[in-house]
Amino acid sequence: MKPLTSSVTVKPRLSQKLLVSATALMLLSHLAFYLTVDRLQDRTDEVLKNPMNILVLGVDQSNLDPQGEEELPRTDTMLFLALRPNLEQAALFSIPRDSLIEIPGYGMERINMAHVYGGYGLTKSLVEKVMEMPVDRYILLNFECFQEIVDLVGGVEITVDKRMIYEDKNAGFKIDLQPGLQKLDGYDALGYVRFRRDALGDITRTRRQQQFMIALATKLKDKETFLQVASRAPEILGITKRYLQTDLNLTEVLGLYLVFKNLDLQENLLSVTLPGEFSGPYWRLHPREIEYLTEPFRYNYK
Repeated sequence: MKPLTSSVTVKPRLSQKLLVSATALMLLSHLAFYLTVDRLQDRTDEVLKNPMNILVLGVDQSNLDPQGEEELPRTDTMLFLALRPNLEQAALFSIPRDSLIEIPGYGMERINMAHVYGGYGLTKSLVEKVMEMPVDRYILLNFECFQEIVDLVGGVEITVDKRMIYEDKNAGFKIDLQPGLQKLDGYDALGYVRFRRDALGDITRTRRQQQFMIALATKLKDKETFLQVASRAPEILGITKRYLQTDLNLTEVLGLYLVFKNLDLQENLLSVTLPGEFSGPYWRLHPREIEYLTEPFRYNYK
């Protein structure tokens, strides 16, 4: 006797199809989420373990060349950040803008002119020659970016070391600061890091820049400040699009934040200006002293 068979094909209802589709979509979404998180975690872990050198460039306003054409801006600030997360160490080397160096095709010149002549590529190659270390990533920003970032974090507390007063009417720029501990907003902070009316000129200014960058990084380590900044992500995105260039990706930025969050900036961050001496209006670098100063970071780069 043949088993009973049905000639009726039962078709799944629309609601069943939707349920199956929704379940599949949910599973795929969860899978994609976990894969993305794992990938982000892996890439962030790389930043937390591996050494990285970052060149930070602050640029002036563009000038006109002899033909009346707009040329690339000079680098007003040059910072070489050497991160060694595996050793819980970092160094911030300031390269004075008036450092005298041979620029291929142009002879002996201030290093801040390299960006005018050959953009970031030429600047990078000269910095690598001076530091005897490769540049892995770069951040290039102008003064408007710096000012808006400081305002975004609600100002930065710093001790102004002297009375600072200076005005450049052509550039529409004015500095007017009293000495003492105070919280500087973006405009005044910009004046503080740009002021160079000192006996040592740019050398004293680079020290102030180092102090301010450490104070800014210390504030960003604060959980409340970080959450405040994170809540204004659209504004940050707008600032970076207008004023900032970098080849850092999102996971590297996150990794760098975690590196600084875990770093004791007072104990494990070396902050120094490249040694040299004045030669007229120039800063003549001392290669042997630079080699001695950077040797621990060059040795621990690989």
